[in-house]
Amino acid sequence: MPTFLVREFVDILLPYLTTMVNASLQQGRLPISQKHAVVIPLLKKPGLDASDLASFRPVSNLTFMSKVVERAVAEQLNSCLTDNKLLPSCQSAYRRHHSTETALLHVWSDVLTAADSRRVTLLSLIELSAAFDCVDHDILLERLRISFGLDDIVLRWI
Repeated sequence: MPTFLVREFVDILLPYLTTMVNASLQQGRLPISQKHAVVIPLLKKPGLDASDLASFRPVSNLTFMSKVVERAVAEQLNSCLTDNKLLPSCQSAYRRHHSTETALLHVWSDVLTAADSRRVTLLSLIELSAAFDCVDHDILLERLRISFGLDDIVLRWI
């Protein structure tokens, strides 16, 4: 169903959408129909050679419902981790009122504090733009289970 129709008739469709989201969360899975995406190639940066396939990155356009369910999962998981103070205090990613700017300000503050105390400051930087592509998902799921106490249904959904 096109997104504009859902938005136009959200009052009528909301009970059905809610039922679909809740069913997905209770079963720990998305329906097969929501696992399809249209993948389009986009240039990684303007000015890259368009004839070189390495210049492109795949972008997946997911179904509206899969995005709705994903948003619900993200909100619930983030609330759970935040409410139970399970996130590291310095973590900026995927948190409200935290960003790359707040992370940089924290590092800059640490550097200035060290300089004021006449301490030597070393800064090592690592480029992590594609770090998530390297994550071993089995290890991630195990860490989520052990460190954060997520149960099998949540892990199955993830």
